[in-house]
Amino acid sequence: MTFKIDRAVIEVNGGCNYSCSMCPQDVRTGGRHKDFLKKMSLQEFEDNVADCAQYGLRVVNLDGSGEATLNRNLPKYIEIVKKYGAKAFIFSNGYRMEGKFMRDCVDAGLDFYRFSWIGYDVEAYDKWMYNRIAGNFDNTWAKVKEMRDYVKETNSECVVSTYHLITDNDNLDFELDHYKRIVDELDVKTEIWKMHNWSGVTDISESGVRKGAVKTCGRPFSPDVVIRAGGLEGKKGAVHPCCQVLGRDEEAVLGHTSETDIKSIFFGEEYSKLRDQHTSGDYPDFCKSCDFLIDDPEVLVYTNHERDLMKMHGTEFNLRDYQNEA
Repeated sequence: MTFKIDRAVIEVNGGCNYSCSMCPQDVRTGGRHKDFLKKMSLQEFEDNVADCAQYGLRVVNLDGSGEATLNRNLPKYIEIVKKYGAKAFIFSNGYRMEGKFMRDCVDAGLDFYRFSWIGYDVEAYDKWMYNRIAGNFDNTWAKVKEMRDYVKETNSECVVSTYHLITDNDNLDFELDHYKRIVDELDVKTEIWKMHNWSGVTDISESGVRKGAVKTCGRPFSPDVVIRAGGLEGKKGAVHPCCQVLGRDEEAVLGHTSETDIKSIFFGEEYSKLRDQHTSGDYPDFCKSCDFLIDDPEVLVYTNHERDLMKMHGTEFNLRDYQNEA
């Protein structure tokens, strides 16, 4: 197998200031394991980017499963990504993405920013994206508009995008129509998805479960790597097969970059074992309940931008390119 890295998800902050109802970070239901509520230092981050950059690195996501904007030095992290010739992407609830902080991130060379926006109106937003202080529907609208305008004013190449989830599959057309109105009025890019069950941690039966045949999601073979800010027993840079193991962080560790380089981890015992399990269909516990194993072609409901730019979900690659290569 040839080792190549297309995208590295390198988490600059493991915690989150929101308690979204569909997310394992929700402190009302226990929240994330404390060992993974860490921040990654600038030096640790650059070490990880430099390591990955040896293998064709194209995109760095600075989010992982935490809220990147809680790291006040975020513009400096973006500058590091650009130093190594990669694109800098951030998926975020938009908590601090306004004013000088937003402008500094864009000016640092941010290539893509995606606002998580679950809920098609004020009441739905408050139900799904819970934060008593920082966030609400109108604030998010204003931040998207402010960032969109700044990008246009400065002729930045940064793409401003939103991310929405269908909260009730039986009401899909209604929600889709409302989300599309938001996107059309704001004139930004978007993705609208069905909900995900986070390796079985989150009960999404209220929204509607995915249906289809069970097969490997392909992630253990993919050109994506996921590096967390925290790790087990005080270690840093835990490597996970994907971001969907949030809520089962401690079960899915394949190695730590504080101890070993990324290539050695990828070809190491735990990662190799996981690939064997996905080949045989004998999935580990942290995978077997995950609905990303369900072959549901309708999980991406709508998008209005080029999918090549968004080759970041670990699903858009030819599996044969990463299996049985010399």
